[in-house]
Amino acid sequence: MMKRRMIAGLLCGLIATAPITALADSKDDRIAELESEVAALQETVADLKEQLAAGKPTSQDEYNIGEPWVVEGQWKLTVDSVEETDERNEYSDYHPAAVYIVTFTYENIGFEDPDGFSDGLYFVLDDSIVDAGGKMGYSYPGEVTMYPQETPVGATCEGQVCIGVDHPGSFKINVEHYDGNDVEQKATFNVTVDQ
Repeated sequence: MMKRRMIAGLLCGLIATAPITALADSKDDRIAELESEVAALQETVADLKEQLAAGKPTSQDEYNIGEPWVVEGQWKLTVDSVEETDERNEYSDYHPAAVYIVTFTYENIGFEDPDGFSDGLYFVLDDSIVDAGGKMGYSYPGEVTMYPQETPVGATCEGQVCIGVDHPGSFKINVEHYDGNDVEQKATFNVTVDQ
C-alpha cells in the first residue's frame, strides 16, 4: 500500500512539473525566434543605410524639380525645369490663367515593353496636372522645341510639354507608368513656381 502511494505521488509530481518544463522550452523557443527577427531587421536597416550612402535609389513618392525618380532596372525620370510663357494660342478653345513649359529628361535603364507595342520608354508629362487651386490642368498647344520619343535601353531623351492652368503658381505632375514587369509605378513631382 505504501509503495502504491509513493508511486502515485511520484507520478503526480512528474505530471505537475511537465507543463512547467514545456512552458520553459516554449518560452526559450519564442525568445530565439524574436532574436532571429531582430537580427533580420538589423540587416535590412544596414542594407538601406548602405544604399543611401552609395546614392542608390530608395522608394519615394514625391519629388521636386531636379530630383530623379528611379525605378530600379527600368528608368530614371527627372523634371529639369519649368518656365512660364506669355504666349497664347489664338486657335485654342482654352483660356488659361497661366501657361508653363515643362522640360524633363528620362533615361531607359532597362525598360522593355512586355507586350511589344512600343520600341522603348516613352513619357509625356501633361496628362495629370493639378494646379495651385486643386483644379486639373491640361495640355496646351504652345511652343515646345523638344519632343518626347520612344527611347531604347541605354538611351536618354529630353522632352518638353506645354500645360495650361486656371490657377497660376506651383503645381503637381502625377505620373503613372507600367514597368517592364507589368507593375504600375507612380510618382508625383512638386513643381514650384515663383510668383
